[in-house]
Amino acid sequence: MVMTVENDGSVVIKVPKYTRKSAIDRFYSANLGWIAQRRQTLSENSENIAVLSLRDISKLKKQAREVMARKTAYYGQIMGLKPDKIKITSAKKRWGSCIKSKGVYTICYSFRTMFLPDRVQDYIVVHELAHMVHFDHSKNFYSLVEQILPDWAQLSCQADNFKDWHIY
Repeated sequence: MVMTVENDGSVVIKVPKYTRKSAIDRFYSANLGWIAQRRQTLSENSENIAVLSLRDISKLKKQAREVMARKTAYYGQIMGLKPDKIKITSAKKRWGSCIKSKGVYTICYSFRTMFLPDRVQDYIVVHELAHMVHFDHSKNFYSLVEQILPDWAQLSCQADNFKDWHIY
């Protein structure tokens, strides 16, 4: 079972099809403290909620296509890596991802990366490119990232700090 608290404070629980209501009720009751904490966090961070128009999103996607493609080409050259495709998504929960399908590498970036500081965008790019070599988060993966960005850990923390921003 997966539970989320939406921006309006409502609770959404996703469960397998034949889950009993009693199990759902127990799950909900067991997480009342977390729900209250999440609602409090949303309330405190209400100034970090932005609602974008379709026009705004379109502009940000165009900007992301240009910025992230340029950064991917730059760091890709340094790392000796070139993805086959770059895709801009509307992902809300991740800044980027690397997908390998039938030998084709696609790196996806959320348009929301345009709200990140420039250096944090660099980290997202290097992180996703490193997945073309190490498709995990192993010691070798982070060693490769560190070769390119020695301050990757601080940049990763900065990226995580922006996850409390809700951009819709």
